[in-house]
Amino acid sequence: MRKKFIGAIILAVLFTPLFWTTPVRADVYSSYSKLAVRQDKGEDYRITSYNGPSTTAVIAIHGGGIEIGTSELAKSVAKLTGSDLYTFEGLKYSNNGILHITSTKFNEPKGKKLVAESKVTLSIHGCSGSSKTTLVGGRDKALAARVKAELKKAGFKTATPKKSLSGTSIYNICNENASNKGVQLELTYAMRQALLKNQDLYDTYVKALVKALK
Repeated sequence: MRKKFIGAIILAVLFTPLFWTTPVRADVYSSYSKLAVRQDKGEDYRITSYNGPSTTAVIAIHGGGIEIGTSELAKSVAKLTGSDLYTFEGLKYSNNGILHITSTKFNEPKGKKLVAESKVTLSIHGCSGSSKTTLVGGRDKALAARVKAELKKAGFKTATPKKSLSGTSIYNICNENASNKGVQLELTYAMRQALLKNQDLYDTYVKALVKALK
């Protein structure tokens, strides 16, 4: 009974408007070191890192309540592909947007090291939008093409992101790997909400990404 009660509370929190936060327009912190001074690890945010033998890394640097659904997807894809995993998750009940550090300035040491040692990197993000769409960007054009193909084959809509979400900067963490190229996915709010509310849809989406990485 207690487990069911706790589970109900967790679900309630996940789907309350307060938890569906989006990043503020301008980052409050320009680096991890500045964030770490003001925010408490384990209370305000959590870091999950598994740097194993794989040369593929799946990351979500705006997970938890920052860009809801992104860390869940990263963990699922990494588990099914045997990839290395890194997530930075906001744990605040509200206002998780202040934990957002843009991809070109994200410099948390564990995350930087894990990505630097990978040859293939998939970075999962969330953006605003009422259309159920995944924007596929980054410098790894071959992997991006496979991701688009597999998502479309599975029935999902994809699009090319505008410049601000393109993930093509050499300073973007997804491109700071051993091959200097990675893929950045931006899932709209509507897309992430749909996935989190429908387990079958979620599983289908994850399987599409798994196929693209294999």
